Amino acid sequence: MKRVIQFHKSFRITIIISAVIVAASAAGLATMGFNTGVDFQAGLKANVSFVPPSMALSFAGSGRMALEVAKTEATLTSHATTGETKAYTFLFAEYPTLKDMAEGFAMVPGVSAALKADGAISSRLLLGASQSSAELGAAPTLLHYAAPGAVSASVEKIRESLEGFGSVSIQRIGGELSTDYNIRVQESDESGQSSSTVARRMTAELEKAFGEGNVLVNQADFVGAAFSKSLATQAVAATMLAFLGILLYCSIRFKPAYALGAILAIVHDALIMVGFMVFTRMEFNTLSIAAILTIVGFSINDTIVVYDRIREKVALNPSASFRDNMNRGVTETLGRTIITNGTVFLAVIALIVFTTGTMKDFAIAIFVGEISGTYSTIFIASAFVNFWMGAAAKREAKLKAKEAAAPAIQAK
Repeated sequence: MKRVIQFHKSFRITIIISAVIVAASAAGLATMGFNTGVDFQAGLKANVSFVPPSMALSFAGSGRMALEVAKTEATLTSHATTGETKAYTFLFAEYPTLKDMAEGFAMVPGVSAALKADGAISSRLLLGASQSSAELGAAPTLLHYAAPGAVSASVEKIRESLEGFGSVSIQRIGGELSTDYNIRVQESDESGQSSSTVARRMTAELEKAFGEGNVLVNQADFVGAAFSKSLATQAVAATMLAFLGILLYCSIRFKPAYALGAILAIVHDALIMVGFMVFTRMEFNTLSIAAILTIVGFSINDTIVVYDRIREKVALNPSASFRDNMNRGVTETLGRTIITNGTVFLAVIALIVFTTGTMKDFAIAIFVGEISGTYSTIFIASAFVNFWMGAAAKREAKLKAKEAAAPAIQAK
């Protein structure tokens, strides 16, 4: 017969340990607060490439002139004041070098092109003013070209150049040779600054560090303070809604004691993760919310599997105490828990080792949550139900003893 682990013997000490950790987490949150990321602050979100300039285009004619750079061609589209539209398409196959492309652009009425790089460079490396489209005007519009390694950029150097801003979050997009970065900078919008104003400030600071013309802002979106506060409120509401949904589900599927135990377990896990983020000063952003909700889902799934086995043991062995059935049920699911968690841990450890930035923080949070979720299923959720059922059994035994003693008292 398989040996049954007596988990109940450690319940009291584990609950005390959990209570201390949860209390410390709550105290840390109240006194230190989160190291809030720019997701929950007003600021600019920009996609930036560090690439050298290729040529400068200007337009001195009437109407409007728009440039669009695609994978196989570049197109200049003229919008005359009369409403007439005309497109000039330049295939990279027909204009193989930057020099050829610049000469082609210059043939369009009103357009001037000035090379800023070696004319022999392949035109296929040409990038638009925002890697998509741009409006040309009298002031030169700078185009760039893709040249991995031509501009030496790193997360550390970018962060150093943006010290004048508030909180800064930087993430490289792609491999080690990629020149594309997602940059988020905290900036108050109380002065009414627009995204273009903040983007120009950021571009100016980056060009001081990486050279004039070597910074291409592909996209820039400004998030105001009102929206950032709304986002934070919605994140909290989403978490609370998830807890409520879990409570309703467990109440329908199990007895109230099981439902309350499950809720205590996931609240415990959430607070453990919150405490970890608070004390390590890990940046709290939308990925942090995703990590917490991921662990909540993992924890409740593990708890329900264990609850099902405990309920099965209670049905098969009604004469045995709940404590014995609980120990047997948890023991029998232990192998499944180890295998499942071990697989998850391998994936999470790989993310911790081979990623950086916010993704690494996410993986670390998941790692901590996995440990907490596995622990809480046994030592919080199951322990709560065990104490509840034990107390109910004692009340029932006292009631029966009282009922049995009543006839004897009446006989006297």
